[in-house]
Amino acid sequence: MYMFLYHVAMTDVLGVAEARQRLSDLLAGFTRGSAESVFLGAHRKAVGVLMPVRVYDELRGERERAVDDVAGSIRAEGLEPSSIATELAGLFAKGRITAGQMEAMLLAYHRTT
Repeated sequence: MYMFLYHVAMTDVLGVAEARQRLSDLLAGFTRGSAESVFLGAHRKAVGVLMPVRVYDELRGERERAVDDVAGSIRAEGLEPSSIATELAGLFAKGRITAGQMEAMLLAYHRTT
């Protein structure tokens, strides 16, 4: 059994200086199996998150499955996703854009075509 040197609750937000100071211990916790994310920001407002790679991989896998499910549903209706929809869905699946950004870009594209 091991004890984590630091525990950060989901509601805690580490500032840059504190995160820098505790980074080695936080990474060691991930190595030991912690799946808890660490929120980073300023003035108690999270602007980023540090998480174990295995958690990130799970989240990315869920996005990829969701995109595949939607494409499968579209094809089951006898339709084919547009090339722009396919491209943006790929960016979403890889975590490069949010669902909201994907939606806004698709709407903007289809309004101009």
